[in-house]
Amino acid sequence: MTRRSFLQTAMNAILTMGIGSLFSSRTAGAVSNDIHHLRQVITKNPNQTRIIQWDSPHLLQDICVELRHAGEQQGRTELFSPAYASLAQDEEAQFIYHAEIPLPAGGGSYRVTHAGGRTAWIPLSQEHSNTNVRALFFSDSQCSERYDVWQQVYHTAWQRHSAADFAAIVGDLTDNGESSWHWCSFFAAMEGAENPLARCIHVPVLGNHEYYGLNWTATPPARYLRTFALPDNGSTEFRGHYYSFDLDNVHFIILDTQFLELGMRGEALKREQLDWLMRDVKGSTAPWKVVLMHKDILSYGEYQTETGITTGISDVGRVFLDIFDALGIDLVISGHVHSYRRRQIRARQTDEHGTLYLLTGPAGNQYFNVPAERYDLAAAPNPAPSNYLYMEADKHQLSIRCEALDGTILDVISLHK
Repeated sequence: MTRRSFLQTAMNAILTMGIGSLFSSRTAGAVSNDIHHLRQVITKNPNQTRIIQWDSPHLLQDICVELRHAGEQQGRTELFSPAYASLAQDEEAQFIYHAEIPLPAGGGSYRVTHAGGRTAWIPLSQEHSNTNVRALFFSDSQCSERYDVWQQVYHTAWQRHSAADFAAIVGDLTDNGESSWHWCSFFAAMEGAENPLARCIHVPVLGNHEYYGLNWTATPPARYLRTFALPDNGSTEFRGHYYSFDLDNVHFIILDTQFLELGMRGEALKREQLDWLMRDVKGSTAPWKVVLMHKDILSYGEYQTETGITTGISDVGRVFLDIFDALGIDLVISGHVHSYRRRQIRARQTDEHGTLYLLTGPAGNQYFNVPAERYDLAAAPNPAPSNYLYMEADKHQLSIRCEALDGTILDVISLHK
């Protein structure tokens, strides 16, 4: 038996037996034996709707999502029939379900039922009625043989900021995008305790590791695209690769920076995404424009295939820096480098009035020594400790800080309008 097969077999045994001492999802009461990784996923308008999604090894009978309004525990429930897609990868087959449900005014709860069982009722947050947007940003949660560090970072962040409106994971969610063991371990680490995976909105971003096949060469990110039912971007070829949503005063734009991993299709994604980006930002009236993308705008020692450099503006930076200037993007959050850095750039020069670029991570257990770049205004020590970002934004101020797992505040910065 190979090492990968052993790890995969062990995880399957854990899920079958429901060993709460190892992964506490069963103790949280959120899942049944046939419903795995129950999660909330972002929609175009999270003030009004939510995507409820889960995996199952079986095609379930009489499956539905029940929605109960707050204060109506004994009353009538609304029923929503889910759609599903099948996925066969890594010697496993599974069915991935999703249903879009309305968010009741005043809050409510949901559960998933089928002929063989049901989940517990999961609370839904109330409609977002204030103008203060709160968000958690993680990057590079990927781990090698254990996802315990990711588990600690994720749950610690939610414990410190339980009122956050959503959590975004800015690429490299897992170490291998085709591996069932890695995806199962990633989600299992997010379950248990108060189970924010099922209770709160999650915003995924494609990273290069989502493009890795079992042989560690580039392959289409099929598992990622099936795992998350994401807002429509109008694309026929790259649905789910990029999208946007609004939450009160902030317009969030999620981009796919994996042009290299796409090979021959990379140029097509680049052109299509840039055209969409222009239309999308110009169509938004939100005062704050925030971009989430995996690869960074600077090289930090990584060889750039188009220019042959290892320092300065990266290949991805050459694609986006000028258009971000033109569109007046306020904040860009990226990962990939596994370090925290703060930069403020306009016209490819450091400028206190330019776009704020924050590099974050790791949220997992992969630590690197990262060289400095001349644009750096603040930096974590080398190697950077596991960290995440917490943001609050109202109409006139956007504040964000980088917090380490041990509680150290690595950096704080605010933007004003």
